[in-house]
Amino acid sequence: MKLLVDESVGIKVYFKLKQMGFDVVTPIYSMKGADDEEVMRSAVLENRVIITNDKDFGWLAHLYKPLGVILLRLKDERAENKIKIIQYVLEKYGERIPGNILIVSEKKIRIRSI
Repeated sequence: MKLLVDESVGIKVYFKLKQMGFDVVTPIYSMKGADDEEVMRSAVLENRVIITNDKDFGWLAHLYKPLGVILLRLKDERAENKIKIIQYVLEKYGERIPGNILIVSEKKIRIRSI
């Protein structure tokens, strides 16, 4: 599964996912300063799942129909916690990501259709 780690998630998360062998990009390098719609269009063109903290991607997903969105709503914003949660979501919910928005907190995961 190809991933796009939004700027809001952070560069440490991008580097760790890349180190773990994921096919991952971030707009921090390729589209610095791009608005959310540009990032969304890029994810759609490249068929990537968006990982973000930005709630705007929820409504944008309904317009642009990306492969999927993982929306992090975490209390603990440290990179290590984000990585642990993302890894868990990809392992346990990977088959449910396409066509859905997964709203992820430390306590639960809600799945909404795009």
